[in-house]
Amino acid sequence: MTSAPMIEEYLHHLALSEAKGVALVTELTEKHLARYAFSSLNALAGQSLSLQTDALFERLVVNQQGGYCFEHNKIAYLALKHLGFKVRSVLARVMLNGNPTNPRTHRMNVLELDGETYLVDVGFGNKTPRGLLNINQGTCNIGHDTYQITRNGDVVTVVLHEPEQPPLTLYEVELYDVVEADFEVAHFYSHQHPDAVFVNNLVVSLITASHRYLIRNQQFLVWDAAGHLITDKSIDSVEALTQLVHEVFLLQPPKAVLETAFAQVAANAAA
Repeated sequence: MTSAPMIEEYLHHLALSEAKGVALVTELTEKHLARYAFSSLNALAGQSLSLQTDALFERLVVNQQGGYCFEHNKIAYLALKHLGFKVRSVLARVMLNGNPTNPRTHRMNVLELDGETYLVDVGFGNKTPRGLLNINQGTCNIGHDTYQITRNGDVVTVVLHEPEQPPLTLYEVELYDVVEADFEVAHFYSHQHPDAVFVNNLVVSLITASHRYLIRNQQFLVWDAAGHLITDKSIDSVEALTQLVHEVFLLQPPKAVLETAFAQVAANAAA
């Protein structure tokens, strides 16, 4: 299957409306987040993850194995290009731990539309914005969340303000031109380096209009639309993990991947 039919199949699964422009991209973002889960299962299990288009669509869309930013945001990029939008992919520094010297390990997209510039992200795990962020505005409101956006030259900093939570810097997005080889290098580090976050931690998330669902190692957490934590329970067996992954996160990873990932999480907890 060539890339165009793959993209058409992906768009068919999303069942997009006849919306145009920003409304269409927002709908694509929301429906992607609610259907295709973010997951580090493959990375934690030591899988080698090709970013070649056919392998990527086969893994995430056809086989429903989930993925992380280098996978999700490449699919979104290809889909938006296919739909005729002016879009390009960029790299960002993840700032969740507050370290200003973090490497550039997050892929996301920049959309130019009607004289405005938007950040489009469908692969930042549980903190992924549910919609577009206009970098020409100081703040963007999406549901109950407010995003503070600061631009300094070609670097855009995004800070999340959630109800009853301290401000959280999500990322510093660098608007410089990037080629696929740059993404390959960052992707290789992120899923193969022994110190990489996703090589050592299980993270699975799905974001709907009403809830944010998260597996973080041996915890299962759920927040409602207002950001209130409504579920917090432990995952004490591979069977419990498998049930959650299938029923809540809509994933179908190989049994061996689930077993390896859970064994690694359990070993880390015991260390």
